[in-house]
Amino acid sequence: MNLVNLFTLRNPLTLFFVSLSLFAYALTPPHALVHSVFVSGIPYTIQNEKIDVVDSDNVLIVLHRLPAGLHYQYTFNGGKSAFLLDSMFLSLSKLQKGAHSLTIAVRPEGLEYQKEHLNVSVNDSFLKSWWFIPVLGFYLLLLLGAAIYFIGLINSRNKEKVMNLRSDWTNQLHNDIGGDLSSVALRLEILRKKLAEVDPKIFDNLSKIFNILNDIQRKLRFVFNLVDPKKDSLHVMFMGIYDFAQENSSVQGIKLTYSNKISAEENLKIDVGRINQLFLVLKEALNNVFKSAQATALSVEIQRVKEGIRIEIKDNGIGFDPQANHQGNGLKNLKQLAKDGYMDINIDSKPGAGTCMVILVYL
Repeated sequence: MNLVNLFTLRNPLTLFFVSLSLFAYALTPPHALVHSVFVSGIPYTIQNEKIDVVDSDNVLIVLHRLPAGLHYQYTFNGGKSAFLLDSMFLSLSKLQKGAHSLTIAVRPEGLEYQKEHLNVSVNDSFLKSWWFIPVLGFYLLLLLGAAIYFIGLINSRNKEKVMNLRSDWTNQLHNDIGGDLSSVALRLEILRKKLAEVDPKIFDNLSKIFNILNDIQRKLRFVFNLVDPKKDSLHVMFMGIYDFAQENSSVQGIKLTYSNKISAEENLKIDVGRINQLFLVLKEALNNVFKSAQATALSVEIQRVKEGIRIEIKDNGIGFDPQANHQGNGLKNLKQLAKDGYMDINIDSKPGAGTCMVILVYL
């Protein structure tokens, strides 16, 4: 006697319900066995009995709940059948690339009743495609370029705000200090005039203090103009060098020839720190002339060249031997100031023939 007869004889009521369930399943539409499909946790809609996935995906097939006495059986790629006892879930993972077949059946106590066939197509992940690395590189470069652009834009706006704040602060500080010094100078001038006939010695001392005060005002004006980001610091510095050379040449009776062939319209962009360093180098070079050269003529020529800026300082003084070991502190100071490598200093001099110093500033 087969299993169905045994089942019928021993459980007539159960057989009735099983038969009723079989009849209901016979009338069900396609995919009546499959309730839903999830691919890597995402709901998937079956089309034309086919499931398309990539090799990195996990497929979870959720089946309809079966009445008592029924269970699922499945076959993968025509292999050995397996049962899903008391389970509605069928999981497929680590699938090989290619086409696979899946058959799901409902069996009442060992008798096959209804089948459903699905085709599972497994393709390579796009991460393994030949075009993935070039496309990824392109988009990364695109994102990097966009990030650099926006960061530069933000920095530019922030820099502009900082420059405006610096300019306002510089002007305010200049006005405050300049006002105080002007007030002191005015009172000194009044006192100097009152004491002119009373005590000539005090008058002379007050005159010296008055001149020193005017010199401080001029130097402060130069410094504030130099650090003001809205002003052309390079030309401000050259003006300061001219004032320094003019004042000292006048005191020592030296004939000064000054020529600056760089126009303000060129607007050369040089860091304020480098401009300050160049100012110290030029001032030290001129100090060497005024202190040691014993010259009667001095020329300063500034011009634009291919490499950057060329500055020539020439005098008709007593000269010296640049190769001598007993070089003074002036030359040592110049070499120390110019050691950063963005400028070259060449000195041509010999005893009794004056000195020509050429400073080349690289831009």
